[in-house]
Amino acid sequence: MPLLTLWPVIAAVVGLVLTLFASGPAFANFVQISRHRYKRLSEDQLYADKDGVATEESQAKLSSVRIQTTILLISSLAGASLALSSAVCEDSRRSTKYDYTKALEWLNFSALFFIVVQSTVIALTKDSLCRFRLAINSAAAQAILIVTTCTQQNVWGLDRSHRDFVIGEIIVLLIGFCTCLTFPRRPEVYHAGKVVDGQRSVSTIMRLSYSWCTPLLALAASQGHLNMEDLPAMDHETRSKELHDSFNKKGRKGKLVKLVLISHAPAIILQHVITLVEAAMAFVPQYCFFKLLKALEDQSHDASTRNTAIIWAAILGMSMLLRNFTGTYMWFISRNLVHIPIRVQLSALVFAKSMRRKDVKGVQNAQSVADITNDQCSMVTAGGGSEAVAHNEPEEDLHKTRQGTINLVGFDAARVSEATIYQNMFVLVLGKMATSFTFLGLLIGWQALLSGIAGQFLIFPLNARYAKMYSGAQTELMSARDKKLAVLNEALSGIRQIKLSALENRWQARILEAREQELATIWAGYYADCFLIFSWVLGPVLLSAICISTYALMHGSISASVAFTTISILAQIQADMTWIPELIMHVIEAWISLDRIEAYLNAPEKTDCIVPGDGISFRNAKIAWPSDDAVNEGTFVLRDLNLEFPNNELSIISGRTGSGKSLLLAAILGEVDLLGGSIVVPRAPSVQDRHDAKANSSNWIIPSVLAFVSQQPWIENRTFRDNVLFGLPYDENRYRKVLSACALDQDLHLLTDGDMTEIGANGINLSGGQRWRITLARALYSRAGILVMDDIFSAVDAHVGRHLLENAIAGELGQNRTRIIVTHHVSLCLPQTKYAVHVGEATVDHAGLVNELEKRGELREVLKEEEEAVSEEEDYIPLAAQKLAKKGTLSISAAHEQRRTSVSKEHVRRSSRLSHRRPSTLSSRSHEIDDGELLVGLKAPPKKFVEEETKQAGRVSLSVYHQYMVAAGGPWLWCGVVALFALYEVGYLGQYFWVAVWTRSYGVKDAILRITSAAYPFQALTAPSFHLEIMDPELRYYLFVYFGIALFLCIEGSLRYTIVYWSSVNASRKLFHDFTYAVLRAPLRWFDTVPLGRILNRFTSDFKVIDSELGLAISMVLNFGLRVVGITAAGAMVSPYVIVFALILFVVNSRFAFHFMHGARETKRLESVTKSPVFEIFGTALAGVSTIRAFSKTEVYINNMFQKIDDHGASIWYMWLLNQWLAFRLGVLGAAFTAGIALLVALVKNIGAPLAGFALTFTLQYSDSVMWVLRQYATVEQGMNATERILEYSELPIEDPSGADAPAAWPTEGRLEVTDLVISYAPDLPPVLKGLTFSVEPNERVGVVGRTGAGKSSLTLALFRFLQARQGSIVIDGIDISTIKLRDLRSRLAIIPQDPVLFSGTIRSNLDPFDEHSDSELQEALQRVHLIPSSPSSPTIASSSSFTAVDVEPGEEYQSNINPFTSLSTPIAESGQNLSQGQRQLLCLARAILSRPKLLVLDEATSAVDKATDELIQRSIRDEFKNTTLIVIAHRLSTIADFDRILVMGEGKVVEYGTPRELLEKGGAFGELVGKSGEEELLREIIFSGER
Repeated sequence: MPLLTLWPVIAAVVGLVLTLFASGPAFANFVQISRHRYKRLSEDQLYADKDGVATEESQAKLSSVRIQTTILLISSLAGASLALSSAVCEDSRRSTKYDYTKALEWLNFSALFFIVVQSTVIALTKDSLCRFRLAINSAAAQAILIVTTCTQQNVWGLDRSHRDFVIGEIIVLLIGFCTCLTFPRRPEVYHAGKVVDGQRSVSTIMRLSYSWCTPLLALAASQGHLNMEDLPAMDHETRSKELHDSFNKKGRKGKLVKLVLISHAPAIILQHVITLVEAAMAFVPQYCFFKLLKALEDQSHDASTRNTAIIWAAILGMSMLLRNFTGTYMWFISRNLVHIPIRVQLSALVFAKSMRRKDVKGVQNAQSVADITNDQCSMVTAGGGSEAVAHNEPEEDLHKTRQGTINLVGFDAARVSEATIYQNMFVLVLGKMATSFTFLGLLIGWQALLSGIAGQFLIFPLNARYAKMYSGAQTELMSARDKKLAVLNEALSGIRQIKLSALENRWQARILEAREQELATIWAGYYADCFLIFSWVLGPVLLSAICISTYALMHGSISASVAFTTISILAQIQADMTWIPELIMHVIEAWISLDRIEAYLNAPEKTDCIVPGDGISFRNAKIAWPSDDAVNEGTFVLRDLNLEFPNNELSIISGRTGSGKSLLLAAILGEVDLLGGSIVVPRAPSVQDRHDAKANSSNWIIPSVLAFVSQQPWIENRTFRDNVLFGLPYDENRYRKVLSACALDQDLHLLTDGDMTEIGANGINLSGGQRWRITLARALYSRAGILVMDDIFSAVDAHVGRHLLENAIAGELGQNRTRIIVTHHVSLCLPQTKYAVHVGEATVDHAGLVNELEKRGELREVLKEEEEAVSEEEDYIPLAAQKLAKKGTLSISAAHEQRRTSVSKEHVRRSSRLSHRRPSTLSSRSHEIDDGELLVGLKAPPKKFVEEETKQAGRVSLSVYHQYMVAAGGPWLWCGVVALFALYEVGYLGQYFWVAVWTRSYGVKDAILRITSAAYPFQALTAPSFHLEIMDPELRYYLFVYFGIALFLCIEGSLRYTIVYWSSVNASRKLFHDFTYAVLRAPLRWFDTVPLGRILNRFTSDFKVIDSELGLAISMVLNFGLRVVGITAAGAMVSPYVIVFALILFVVNSRFAFHFMHGARETKRLESVTKSPVFEIFGTALAGVSTIRAFSKTEVYINNMFQKIDDHGASIWYMWLLNQWLAFRLGVLGAAFTAGIALLVALVKNIGAPLAGFALTFTLQYSDSVMWVLRQYATVEQGMNATERILEYSELPIEDPSGADAPAAWPTEGRLEVTDLVISYAPDLPPVLKGLTFSVEPNERVGVVGRTGAGKSSLTLALFRFLQARQGSIVIDGIDISTIKLRDLRSRLAIIPQDPVLFSGTIRSNLDPFDEHSDSELQEALQRVHLIPSSPSSPTIASSSSFTAVDVEPGEEYQSNINPFTSLSTPIAESGQNLSQGQRQLLCLARAILSRPKLLVLDEATSAVDKATDELIQRSIRDEFKNTTLIVIAHRLSTIADFDRILVMGEGKVVEYGTPRELLEKGGAFGELVGKSGEEELLREIIFSGER
């Protein structure tokens, strides 16, 4: 019997076998149920998996699936009943003769019986996961039965009764199939209090249609905005912690690209499998299109072919629907399951690495050091080994900086992950090309196809050239953006110095110069892209024209089915081929970024160089600053360290500025490279073993735990209290003691919300002294038994320093703790000190117990630097005792003992006196500490210092669109652009219409061809009679017109994009200029309240959207929007009813689109908002990595960062998920539109194949066109959201620059008059200066003193007009500063702030950034501040910075370290990180000496240098600024004791003003300060003798 006769039985057997196989799990589950061994969740047991844990409510909600089970049981029983009835009827009808039909019916009944079994087991199963899997198996079985039933026989050819049974079976199987897809997988689960994304919770049909995000869209539409709390949490496969841990736990080795691919292998494999399916599905609609046109061509000859046309029209619609499923799922996998997890994982890995990496101080933008003389050539950039190393590429240097590290997350991780979205496109393009060329070879023959491909090769050189140009432009763009970011980061980091020096214009020019380089590379890319567009438009036209021309020449004619199918397929091939250059570009970018990330991940980590022990000691240790170099013999090294710090005692480390004191502290923390010997430090227990939550007063201190106070105070953007507690539980008693010991109780009353006041990033809204004291309070409050402190006395007044020593360091809270402190105030600390260390030249000169050092005569050497200073500041030792000690009649220790006695007596006497006198005139002090619980009911909520980032709600305002259009060139330009796009669309329609006219002209020729093609549909089209006829005039005519239209489209098509790109670059330039202008001139307080990361985010990410995406998105909206209009017009040519159908679809599409826009707009805004905290936390953590590690808070910060990365990942996830939600629905509607037009074409009479081909060619593009126009409109909205954010900052209120021009030589004298000055920080805040009045004569030196909050810093801000006067005036040389231009004012004055600001570059570029001085002048300025010697014997400041030497032979060692200031080309790292605090201050002072101002303000400008150097600097200031009026804010009273006048401030007013002698004799506030300074006798001697 023929096989075709047996086919129905074979199909039935296959269906039965597959159904039985699918029923296996159901049988197994049924056995478990019947034996009562089925595992059910008890009532109190909640569902849990890796994603999260269910709640009682979500679990109860899941259990209600009775409707689904009831429908499934009824449908399966109905199907089995129909099959049984059909089998019985068949038996009765054919009882006389055996027929295979009997077996067929009983086989069908058997299969449906198993469906009943499956449905029963599903109804009995209670476990949601098991039930879901069984339902999926049953759905698969029923789908198989539907297919086998339909293929067994021609349903319409059966007799009516049998046909009704079969149709009934198919219907109930469809009902059962759909019902099985509605079973939910699991209950909603929660992670960290938030519901987890529902992808793995919802039913299959909701998952395939992306409907689980519909409630989120409804929420966005109803409330008009979305917050992060509205977005569900991510599942475990997208959360950063799980991704980080899964990457590391397996200990994989190899290249990063390999490890990433292995880590995400399941998703990537699935991505490529679906891509192959999509490639195959792309061929099906084209085949259906061809068969439909063939049927229409035959329709005029055979009316029976109408049914065939209808069938192919229906199949065309179904194929479009299936392709929509595969296409949207492919993009969902690419974006949501591959792209986002990889981005989140790489970001998490980089941050976690940064917490383990060596704290290397990188050097950025190193300059050539060719000018270093031979005797200075041993110093080049950090990490170098020779002079050539100094020529490092800026990009390489950039990645050694903090910003370079942040770029790895902000840019490189994004580039790598974005490439994974498209890397499967290679497979897709190759798959489509393989199937399409195979089909074309069968359709038009290999001769015509090869002719077209040969013609295509003509434009390949053009394509390749401009693709290479485009790729090169993109590579240069990456570098240009990095350079621009480096300049921006420095400008924003040093904005205070820029504004103080009135350098906004110069820095704006520098920023705009970097910006112009970036725009030049952007335009180069656009220029190449325009030529690529020309070739991409020319390609399919040339290919199709040659193919159909060759075919027409070979066969004498061409049918509509062949012509339109060929053009459609070739256009699709060319569109796919356009992906290739962009794909290559993405891969190249990703590879570069992956190498950068890999280099960082493979960089050396902080090694455990510490040997556990009972105390802290150094044993012949040799240490250097951390470096990535393998050989560090040329770096700054401390050698031969043998130290033994006593436990539970105070030890001090002293030495000249830059001698390596901070390096010694870093060694205790393990933050150094140990080159030899050993360092012993007690091993602290793990954070988990400390049980901080259970700590109390009896077990608070853990002896082996460390706490660290760094040289630069590290403050978080948190409340005052949180900065002190630092994650520890709140103990009110200890907290109050700590604040009192750190002299912070008064500061709390000055802060608006007490200890709940929010502190800005880096303590921006605190004074220098407050920052130091908060970091000290953090260490004191900690549970650490070992306190490691850098110089904490530099930024505080003398009386505060004494208070800190006696109450904090040596007081109750410091007792029984090992305290090691670096200080220049040796004599202050010495009476309380047990162990002293003095660091000299590359080693420790003296170290030991104080008593032993005195016995050996070494203690005087430790104090020598202070004694050699003319001031002879033996702090707190009475002058008489000092003199006796010097005469030899009293030992140093006895002198200190006398000092202890005198201090104790003085303390008792003052305590008694102060208890009976009125509060000080400086300020009234309160002993009550606001612990946050006082007057809780009456307190207003704490004010936010750092403003929350604003996020607009609803659609983007039309004014934003208007401002962008104006910036781009104006409305008339855009009218022209729209006209060009409309003209192109008319030409595009005309091109296809001309093909319809062309093919119609052949009429009903070639009857033989038709007969042949009916039997052999493809072979006939490639007829073997290959011969070229002479081109007839008619064919020449059609070809010439066709090529003419094509040429017009190529030129006009590229021209329209050229204009859009040009206008886009113009808009970017204008917006960036306005944005930069406004930001650089914004009030200083705005910078205090807006984190740097937030500003950088807008400078980078938002402008990236405007630069690279917005212009193209606008073009795409215009292109595809007009394409939809063209498609509708083409359909209307078939029937006017198409317009009605199109309008209905437009309304439905618009409803979906507007629903989508609510969510897409908000998720994009959330993506922008959640990106800033990632950068902010990263920058903060990198700045304080040593403190974080010292306090063992690494895991806390990693987890905090993981949460921020998850928030950002969630916003991107939902942004792309909503895109797939829309694409799926538009695809379904598009498939319906295509099927509708195809059915209309098949049903309407007298529609020829040419017209049908013309209409259907465009109809096939409808789904993609609508999807692209709405998706690109969403991109435009997102781009306008970025524009909105840019305009928000562009419209910031700026400092008023207006005023009269100052006289050319102003100020000539330096006379300062302040009259009745009233100043406040904001109009709604109380004044901080209250009627301040004083005057300064020309060339006078005035010292300004007062407690914290007295208004000293406010006076400085007022002098530079950072604060506007409410009342009163400041007059300099007869001119009211409020009447002159702001730039004139600030550029004529000078200030040296307490926190020095340096920029990356060289010593030369920092001293003279605009090349206004000669090298000799620069070197002289360095000599004046004693950074380099004026003579060989002159003292200089050594360097403890990480500079390397050259020409070092293996094994050779330097016995002394190199002075980095001997060469002006010495590189300076970002923010001067490779210099000590003191060196940075001195370099800023040298910069001021060069400017020679008539009025100079010094805000404790030498607080971080040793006293001997300070004395030398004070001499230089007196010598260099004899003709300059000096206003000096000082904490060391000895610094200003011999000044002309002293201004004592208190509560914003002048308390006292006069000469030091007058004020001291008066015995008022200044006398009180002198009395509390601890150096009263010394100060009196200076003041009354008039000598230093």
